Amino acid sequence: MNGQGKTWCPAIELNETNEDLILKAEVPGVEIHHLNINAETESISISGVHDQHKSTAEKELIPSQLHYGQVQCNVSLPSKIKVEKVRAELIDGVLTITMPKMNVAGMASF
Repeated sequence: MNGQGKTWCPAIELNETNEDLILKAEVPGVEIHHLNINAETESISISGVHDQHKSTAEKELIPSQLHYGQVQCNVSLPSKIKVEKVRAELIDGVLTITMPKMNVAGMASF
């Protein structure tokens, strides 16, 4: 599955707490500065690139099962979020995006 030049969507999960929606995406080998996160009130998108770095001395013995190329994933959210408060971190190949919900008890809705 050598996906050099192809578009792929990482494995994701979406969870929620009383205050936040939390999206996790597996992006092993992708550096944070190669990712773009675009948050909208009712959706979030992740895009970027995962380049294959292979030495000219390396010879492929079995077909690669790693994903390379363009990363693209769009997720519709079950509730509206505060776009300006979205936070993202990448640790050990897992991108975690924390999105505060807009209509939390005690908060005014817009």
